Amino acid sequence: MQTIPQEAKIKVENNNRIKTITLNHPKAKNAVSEASSNAIRHAITESYTDGTRVIILTGAEGNFCSGADLGAGGMSNPKEYDVTSYLKESVNPIILGLRNSNLPVIAKVRGVAAGLGANFALACDMVFATPNAMFSQIFTNIALSSDGGGSYFMPRNVGYKKAFELMTTAAKVSAEEALQYGMINQIIEEDKIDNYVQELAEKLANGPFVAIQQTKANLREGVRGTLESTLEMEAENQANNFQTQDFVEGVMAFLQKRKANFKGE
Repeated sequence: MQTIPQEAKIKVENNNRIKTITLNHPKAKNAVSEASSNAIRHAITESYTDGTRVIILTGAEGNFCSGADLGAGGMSNPKEYDVTSYLKESVNPIILGLRNSNLPVIAKVRGVAAGLGANFALACDMVFATPNAMFSQIFTNIALSSDGGGSYFMPRNVGYKKAFELMTTAAKVSAEEALQYGMINQIIEEDKIDNYVQELAEKLANGPFVAIQQTKANLREGVRGTLESTLEMEAENQANNFQTQDFVEGVMAFLQKRKANFKGE
């Protein structure tokens, strides 16, 4: 299991094959330092081999993540800080890990999700937010361009022209607007969001795990590939599903008109 340095300011819990990664720096609205980013990256990487079936990414005490902690470590001296290496070695692997692994990833967003924090959320497969959630590609407010994949995710969610507007003006996007733009799945009331996300995670964790993984892979190819390449991947991945006991169970349950008892193997 991962040993998390105290300066990393994240919490990692793994219960019943559901891993919850909580950004835990409330005084800075859960801004992430280089140490935090590396700990998140390790937590995601470990998920490939530690039995995790679903990842929940969230923030502590009422906020998701306000972006990079510019006052931490070398970032406090920006002219001497190697931001390119930080992004390539610490941040980019997080974004790629969330998107390119076949594990389902759910973002649970309260309060602020700004800058890199917004892009952590957008990299997830599903995003559920409370009514007070606020998303912002806030980079230009401090004379930065986007990072963390914002230039990839935003035009795919809202279209190029709207993405350009929202990103160059560092606009604040409410939960209602984010839902309208297709940036999030659903708005859930504050007192219900924890149970809602947990129940969804349990449904995925206890479902036909191979089929769920292959579905994520197929969707990923559908977004970035062609119809031809997607059809090829679907055909190849379906062969993997045909070899699972869950497929046999699913067919039998359908024929017997009962609920399937998937083992996820």
